[in-house]
Amino acid sequence: MIRTYLMRGASAGAMSLVVLSSANAQVALPPITISAQRTSETLNPTDVPTPEKEAEVVDEKQIVRELPPTADTARLLRDVPGVSTYEAGGVSSLPAIHGMADDRIKILVGGVQTTSACANHMNPPLSYLGPSNVERIEVYSGVMPVSRGGDSIGGTIIAEPRGPVFAPDAPPPSQLAIPQGALIPLPILNLPGPEQLRFGENGAVLVTGMISSFFRGNNNGISVSGVANVATKNWSLLYSGDWQRATNYHAGAVGEKILSTNFISENHSATLAFQNNGQYLSLRGAVQNIPYQGFPNQRMDMTRNQAYSFEGRYKGLLDWGAVDARIYWNNVNHKMGFLQDKQPANMPMATIGTDYGYAVKAEIPFQKFSQRDILRIGSEFHGFQLNDWWEPVPANWQPGRFMSMMGMVSYMPSMNMMGPGAFWNINNGKRNRLGHYAEWDAQWNDRWSSLLGVRNDTVWFNTGTVSPYDWRDPTPMTICPVMMGQILPCGPSAMMAMNNPDVPAANAFNAQNRSRTNVNFDMTALVRYQPNDFSKYEFGYSRKTRSPNLYELYAWAPTPMAMFMNNWFGDANGYVGNLNLKPEVAHTVGLTALYADPKGDWEARIAPYFSYIENFIDAARLYNSPTPTPTQPYVFQMLQFRNYKAIIYGADLSGRLKLLEDPMFGRFDGTIVANYTYGQNLEMGQVQNCAFFDNACYAYANLFVKGHTGIYHIMPFNTRIGLEHKYGGWFSGADVQIVAGKNVVSIPRYEQITNGYVLLNLRTGYEWSNLRIDLGVQNVTNTLYTLPLGGFYYSGYKRAGANSGVPGMGRNFYAGLTVKF
Repeated sequence: MIRTYLMRGASAGAMSLVVLSSANAQVALPPITISAQRTSETLNPTDVPTPEKEAEVVDEKQIVRELPPTADTARLLRDVPGVSTYEAGGVSSLPAIHGMADDRIKILVGGVQTTSACANHMNPPLSYLGPSNVERIEVYSGVMPVSRGGDSIGGTIIAEPRGPVFAPDAPPPSQLAIPQGALIPLPILNLPGPEQLRFGENGAVLVTGMISSFFRGNNNGISVSGVANVATKNWSLLYSGDWQRATNYHAGAVGEKILSTNFISENHSATLAFQNNGQYLSLRGAVQNIPYQGFPNQRMDMTRNQAYSFEGRYKGLLDWGAVDARIYWNNVNHKMGFLQDKQPANMPMATIGTDYGYAVKAEIPFQKFSQRDILRIGSEFHGFQLNDWWEPVPANWQPGRFMSMMGMVSYMPSMNMMGPGAFWNINNGKRNRLGHYAEWDAQWNDRWSSLLGVRNDTVWFNTGTVSPYDWRDPTPMTICPVMMGQILPCGPSAMMAMNNPDVPAANAFNAQNRSRTNVNFDMTALVRYQPNDFSKYEFGYSRKTRSPNLYELYAWAPTPMAMFMNNWFGDANGYVGNLNLKPEVAHTVGLTALYADPKGDWEARIAPYFSYIENFIDAARLYNSPTPTPTQPYVFQMLQFRNYKAIIYGADLSGRLKLLEDPMFGRFDGTIVANYTYGQNLEMGQVQNCAFFDNACYAYANLFVKGHTGIYHIMPFNTRIGLEHKYGGWFSGADVQIVAGKNVVSIPRYEQITNGYVLLNLRTGYEWSNLRIDLGVQNVTNTLYTLPLGGFYYSGYKRAGANSGVPGMGRNFYAGLTVKF
């Protein structure tokens, strides 16, 4: 596991900077130490301030290894300790850190913070970035610095898209070779090395690029991606694009097809950048088009997702420190409906969401209390606007008929449940956040250092009035008379009507004051101790706050049809919002112990943590439902968001050991990543509250200490043990993934209990010059297993009455080819 460490200069008032990736410059630059007296002309604008806390980093090497078998960016995080993923669509899984996912994690793509503009959260932030366009990913968990997160309690994920490449100084013309066989003296020059192509006067223009293609056999998956960069010493233009598609995948054993797992995804981005004398400026635009994406654990599927984003960034290294400023805008037009796997009928649901904001941060080195101090200050604004409406659907006539006494006339009754007007789920919803922070990082001596930070985030909410499909209450049924086999004109019947509970619910919601303001405060206190070159310890406490999202507050209709449409948990239950929700407040303590060989032959890391969460937003039964019976084995629950007290604790373990290094056999390394997380709602599921639920509550409550319910979607204990081999350009690896059974579940949601399983994965490949070939097979033994975080297999329930979790993918052969220039 590659990590980023804080570099500290020995001189007073020094601040260390490190190059994030060689992709930012064709020739990797060494770390540069700056003092307050140095001028910006001596600094390189591709350098950025070193993170103030150790982060888990998914670097280019790991990304390249994971690209062939996956089309989902979130799955690049599979080897990061403490990280798991909620299974969703093929490119839209949701990362979780220590059991907390989705809006509880701050996720940035570059500098753009996006919000899931969907009642099912089908378009999470990482779904807007194709895996082939990722340069690196930073993951902050446990006790987080205030500068790395606001309005989140679970952690922070920062996914950096590929950065522009600037051309280094060209060699003298005498060292440049004109291509042999040229009929005319074209100004195209090849530098030494297969990945450099120069043209223009004296080879001032550098062209680099890459083309990749991957095939996955289990679901007929195909991915094609390309990168092209044209640059001079000061200017750079970068293009990156990818296209991916897959059919439904097959489970293990007999190979049952898992419905609603097909998708097509397309992403394009372009970046124009300029650097000069320690200053850097870039403009990045991106476009996404997803024509469709199936969701096996949702009642709906994605039938369109078109997004456009823009980001402007400035980085400057000045006499007094460093500045990093961004502005961004993102707009998404999203639609849900039914793909053929679920049903042929249509029920269109549309959302339009817009994110916009800025982030400005500065690092100021100074000497005051310790050998070296750094002050970090920052200001952020994130605005989000959302419209969510469901278009009317014509009535579906029922097959039943009523015969008259004379036997001459029959009637075909029907009630148009989704019309005549549009259903407004959220009308002009707004969620705006303004945050400021200050952080003091001090190096007291060679062994001790500390970090202290405070933060304030103010969040404003509001939304407009809403409306049901039909304002009539009761709603008359539509009657179509049938005489002599002919259907006569249909019309409403005053004698046949049904109550419409959406009308009083909409009136009650519209009558309330819907404006809300949360004033949140965070703090972090962290102490580091490094007694020698082999070990490092870090202990800290953080108070983190998250305000509810728009759906948790404003999903207003307490009727089954509407509630079933508001569900981003993959359990097929129904959810309704709560205007009285309070912000979640997580108190976290964590210890990290890192042991490493200075020569790089081995390293080990263990990080236990404990979080006590006030006002944890969980879901409770809104009203009673029937107990499951043999004819109705699964009962979907009607749930409302409410605040509770909860705890989450566990530990992460990771390590690497060089097993053998020999000129004849190459190098062998062993790796391990293990995660344990336990979560418990302290106020729900107690025996005295079971009367509010049903008989199943008592049966499930026996699984828990003192009757407390588990927190939904906590990954059970899991570990991945790997063996890696490298010999020249040949590389290969094998890993065994072991997952324990999941039996601590959420009582009110009827969360699925899953069995443990073991998977074996193999991979190999070869890389030489500008060509790379990858081959591999996942789930070698074709094991049949159920995904612990896969949710309820609704597509199987809809098609064949299946009552189970979503099965995982069976044996999958994959291959990849990458060419660089």
